[in-house]
Amino acid sequence: MKILIVNGSPRGRFSVTLQSCLYLEKRFPRHSFEYLNVGAGIDGFERDMAPAAAAFGRAELVIFAYPVYCFLVPAQLHRFVELLKESALPLGGKYVTQLSTSEHFFDVTAHRFLEDNFHDLGMRVIHGLSADRGDLLTERGRREAEAFLEYAVSCVENGLYEQAPPRSAVSAGAPYVSSLEPCEKRDGFDTVIVADLREGDESLRALIRDFGAAYPFRTRFVNLADFPFRGGCLGCLNCMIHGKCVYRDGFDALLREKLRPADAIVYAFTLRDHSMGSRFKLYDDRQFFNGCRSLLEGRPIACLVNGDMGLEENLRTVLEARAAVGHSFLAGFASGAEEIRTLSARLVWALEHRYAPPRSFYGVGGTKIVRDHVWLKRGLMREDHLFFKARGLYDFPRRHWVRMLGLSLLGALMRSRRLRRLLGDRMNASMLAPYQKVLNKLSQEGSP
Repeated sequence: MKILIVNGSPRGRFSVTLQSCLYLEKRFPRHSFEYLNVGAGIDGFERDMAPAAAAFGRAELVIFAYPVYCFLVPAQLHRFVELLKESALPLGGKYVTQLSTSEHFFDVTAHRFLEDNFHDLGMRVIHGLSADRGDLLTERGRREAEAFLEYAVSCVENGLYEQAPPRSAVSAGAPYVSSLEPCEKRDGFDTVIVADLREGDESLRALIRDFGAAYPFRTRFVNLADFPFRGGCLGCLNCMIHGKCVYRDGFDALLREKLRPADAIVYAFTLRDHSMGSRFKLYDDRQFFNGCRSLLEGRPIACLVNGDMGLEENLRTVLEARAAVGHSFLAGFASGAEEIRTLSARLVWALEHRYAPPRSFYGVGGTKIVRDHVWLKRGLMREDHLFFKARGLYDFPRRHWVRMLGLSLLGALMRSRRLRRLLGDRMNASMLAPYQKVLNKLSQEGSP
């Protein structure tokens, strides 16, 4: 079988993910492998998609291989997907799957993003493999990689693939027209609107204008479409050593001087290819120079969306998870006038009351994965290590010896049927005693 590997890693031939593909090529010599380095060579594909067209045309099975960056694929691969769709290559009926490596930090949203776009292109989707970065170094990991390729080849040979979801691939709705009158402005909170506002994007411009009209505080505006990005994150880890990005385009100054001082962030974007667009992905990836430390922790955020978010379940998950991991309150999404009024009121309340709800499953689970990753690599990720240590984020279960001992004793007692009968409801009362103490104290002090 003719297999095309689309290498989406910006590290090119030095990609860890690529090594799994090279391993499969050696293990399955009966198949022919061809490689397309789109991550490291994205500038070339911006100029000419002919090499990609020829490679896709020869392939019977296409495998997108990439590391997971910031909940999704790297910005370079994201841009290549946009180029694929813009070039209108005849990919209908072509079998496609994916192989990613990561710490399993929201790898599911990265896979779903690509699958949604594969369906848009009319390709026949086979569920991919999400591997750990070190899986290829283990016997089990190598077996799983081999089984994955055997499964993918079998699907092609037997005509098996995932059906496209029953929804439209077009996310943009009717053009939005400004309709809100400006309210009186007052000082108090610094709010910055971060947008990917391009020429001719009048609907998004109108949404931004109406939010500014409904919102009672003055806002600042940062347009990513005008920022001179020199490129996407290279995964070079230079920032781990020196704390600075290898690019000298002023992005770190943009974050620290214009965004970090803000009390609230409003993201404004047009739905593109089931995402905020590759420009925003560039913005997300480049923040890696700050490691795993959120620059905007605790600040409420909101989203102005030109398009129908109701069709974009995966993007909603990404945005909700980012807010939860960053311990920020997500005030919501707005695509119309009434939604803008509601979003504005909710954001104002969060600012005035410094509202920061506890982390959900996304936040707790995501933070634990990052915590373990930083702990393991604390010698390299020193600034992240100090950040996690200072905030008490190294909350491993092994640190709760007294509680663990108490629960072990309770478990031993509970194994006695006679003791359970003797205790009866007293066991429940004992479990609720600490909570009852809080309630009793409140009753004595009175309501605030």
